[in-house]
Amino acid sequence: FLMRPSEAPHLKQLPSEYMRDHCWYTTQPMESTNLKALECTLDMIKADTPLLFATDWPHFDFDVPSEITDLPFLSEQSKRNILGLNAARIFNLDPKPVKQL
Repeated sequence: FLMRPSEAPHLKQLPSEYMRDHCWYTTQPMESTNLKALECTLDMIKADTPLLFATDWPHFDFDVPSEITDLPFLSEQSKRNILGLNAARIFNLDPKPVKQL
């Protein structure tokens, strides 16, 4: 895109900006042995906004929500967004507070 803008003359933004502003993503598994690389990737895509948590259930090696809540580099708001608030925005749901167990 940057090397041949004439091939996409109607684009007003970078392709990555269109992806950031108009696409949502799920991912599974969250298995990462390199937390620094995971942190860099999630930061690069601004994961608190477009990312939805997926478990891959019912497979035997599904991920539990602690895969997100245990990440030390995500803010509490980012964790809430990824674990449910982003999905609520997509589906126009009114999230209700959940009582702690």
